[in-house]
Amino acid sequence: MTYKIEQEAPLVIVVRQIRGVISWTLPYTFSNGMIYSSASRILCLQNEINRTHPHTSRVFIEISTSNTDWIDYSLQLENITEFLLETGVSRQFFVSPAMPIYYKFTFPSTIENVFINVRSSDQLCTIVSVQSFDCPVYDVSEIGMRQGHYQTMASIASFNVYASEFPKRNTFLLVFLVQPTDADCLNDQEQTIIRPAGVIDVQRQKNATVTIHPPANYNFLYIAIFITIGLFLLIYFVAFTIMCKHADIYDHLAPDQLPLLEAIAEREIAERNNNQRGYQTFQGEENVVSTSESENEQSGGAIEVIATSNVGFVTVSDLCVKDYDYSKQKFRIYPQTMLTIAIFYSLPVIQLVLQYQLNINSSGNEDLCYFNFLCIRQFAMLTAFNSVFSNIGYCALGLLFLIIVYRRDMAYARFLTKYPAIGKEYGIPQHFGLFYAMGIGLFMEGLMSGCYHICPSKQNFQFDTSFMFIVAVLNIIKIYQTRHPDINPHSAGSFSFLAAIILITVIGVYYDEQWFWIAYAIIHILACLAFTGKIYYMGRLKVTFRVH
Repeated sequence: MTYKIEQEAPLVIVVRQIRGVISWTLPYTFSNGMIYSSASRILCLQNEINRTHPHTSRVFIEISTSNTDWIDYSLQLENITEFLLETGVSRQFFVSPAMPIYYKFTFPSTIENVFINVRSSDQLCTIVSVQSFDCPVYDVSEIGMRQGHYQTMASIASFNVYASEFPKRNTFLLVFLVQPTDADCLNDQEQTIIRPAGVIDVQRQKNATVTIHPPANYNFLYIAIFITIGLFLLIYFVAFTIMCKHADIYDHLAPDQLPLLEAIAEREIAERNNNQRGYQTFQGEENVVSTSESENEQSGGAIEVIATSNVGFVTVSDLCVKDYDYSKQKFRIYPQTMLTIAIFYSLPVIQLVLQYQLNINSSGNEDLCYFNFLCIRQFAMLTAFNSVFSNIGYCALGLLFLIIVYRRDMAYARFLTKYPAIGKEYGIPQHFGLFYAMGIGLFMEGLMSGCYHICPSKQNFQFDTSFMFIVAVLNIIKIYQTRHPDINPHSAGSFSFLAAIILITVIGVYYDEQWFWIAYAIIHILACLAFTGKIYYMGRLKVTFRVH
């Protein structure tokens, strides 16, 4: 229907059908000021009585205006012949803000679900809605289009639709409507073109193609699930077989092997003396291993300070200023803190993402989450079951890692019980607290990543990244602690540092400004330099300022 835009008052078109009334005005005006002089609507004339057989329906079209002058308009009625969709058959169509379009699809008796794929070569923002087959059809207003399942699309959209969602007649409508602007399809960093109010007949016609594919073979999904679970069960079987067949190294290490250790130590001492022969030392100089008085007082279990000559040979255990039991208790706090964080962090996360999933199912708004609808496989109540299930490896291997660490911890404890002197004289002091914390972190990474993929969005991305940061920092601390058993940060300080890092990442999402990242880069560089000097020259680097 077309209308001359020069008229002062609009036309009001009212269409009375069997089960409802629809209306619109000409010129067709949007809230952003865009005006269209022509509009078209598809009329659904079926009802419950004559839905299943050919029939004749009566439609009343009323046109009115408050304009006192004669108004020229044209009205054209056409019979829609390409209204039905079939599986495997592509349908090309054109749609614009003033000319919505919809198609009907009926599930064959042998099909329980279908996959809808919509593609377009342009980037015009469009709402695609899957609605139940009821007349009249909601194909214009914002509230009307947001019925059933709906999502916005720029170039690609896809749906998984199940016949069980339409139990009355196994039929649904696929509705398309181009938005007057592209704001709904852009992220915060992109800007849409704002046209001045009163612009007439803006060319926003979208050319798209819709194809309905037969259902995906979910037997492959079941096969993938069983293969994945079987693979990890095989890994567990191999690991437990090795652990049962071969005892831990500390279970068969005995004092009769000490001569071998002593021979190695004597050879290393001789090589060290040969390497240092020929070097002269200044009178009164000697190498002293010591710590500050305040550090000794804070250690709680400090042992006697050792002084050696410049050609002496000391073991790592000799360099330990803090008692083994004191350091052990300090490292034991890490898994306790990690477990506490995991429990109090995961419970609200699980509750939140499950509520997101319920909101998707109840509201039908599939824009709530950043799904790749071309790849998702729905199972049970989860929209993206395959993305959630893909994180099972973190949980399975994290649990296996905890079992291996516990086995080594128990073996080392039994070894120290039998030979307490050996542990103090040979090798690097063993602490397993960080290993336990790393295992818990790996397990929680799988759990939190799975929670994130239930409904991925900008608001909950840190569910997936938080434990990545934690595991990375724990690895760094463990690597450094292996050669520096006395130097380790407290768990409270470590996790407070991680909390600050996570807070910065969240702030960076909501305040993604150039000044913020410049300030962050400067602070990051200075912090790296300070930490490097502190860690590398622990207790030896001092910065003083003097005025001469």
